[in-house]
Amino acid sequence: MKAGELYLLGKHLMELASRGMRDDADPEVPEIYLVLISVVVEAPGLSISELTARTGFAQSHVSAAVAKLRERGALRTRPDPADRRRTLVTPEDGLVTAVARRQRRDAEQVLAAALTELDPDEDSAAERAARLVRAADELYRLLTARALKVGGDSAALMPLHSLAEEASGKPKK
Repeated sequence: MKAGELYLLGKHLMELASRGMRDDADPEVPEIYLVLISVVVEAPGLSISELTARTGFAQSHVSAAVAKLRERGALRTRPDPADRRRTLVTPEDGLVTAVARRQRRDAEQVLAAALTELDPDEDSAAERAARLVRAADELYRLLTARALKVGGDSAALMPLHSLAEEASGKPKK
């Protein structure tokens, strides 16, 4: 795979993820809002710089989105007691339930649906999706650890699928 193909793969994955994070009845909102809300619900109390590292969005975009989401009543912010220059972000209470419901949509389901469009053999698509999601999960953990500067210590990462596991009672495969 060439770097250009990797970039295009990222674009395709973002499109699939965006479809998986939305409901048909949802108002149209910027994807940064959906991503930030998911991350803040999973790991409340992150700073703006930690959110920036975790999501890959520019710090100015994260700050602006957090401000808008705070105005809309979705997030709360407060100064970090250890360093008053840092802002910590937490979700409003009702947000946790809504995000948990959405996160029941497993990446494997989203990917299998897309693969079934190409090959109607659902069993084959499901097996391929499972294999690809395992590889993507490993890549996600490695690249997120790098972005957060925690080295190879994946235990230091809060997985973004923990809410779905908690709500469904099923551990991740």
